[in-house]
Amino acid sequence: MVEKQKAGFRFGKYKLTVLDNIGACEHNGRSYCFVRVRTSDGIEYFSLRLYNRNGKFIKQFLFEPEILKNLIEILSYADSKKEEGR
Repeated sequence: MVEKQKAGFRFGKYKLTVLDNIGACEHNGRSYCFVRVRTSDGIEYFSLRLYNRNGKFIKQFLFEPEILKNLIEILSYADSKKEEGR
């Protein structure tokens, strides 16, 4: 479970520290932010965070840096399939 705290986010027993704000986009009034984070144990993850139109945190998806290329391929494939359906 991820909880927002004054000092940052907590994922289970791990406090997350933002290392890098990589990018963000908006759609339908919501913001999607892509960041690199580190747990209090020193493990690094990428995080895709969703915020509502008021800037309130809604959800977070963490994944290991080693699978970034795989995720990019999956998302590119999904986007190409969407384009074929138009």
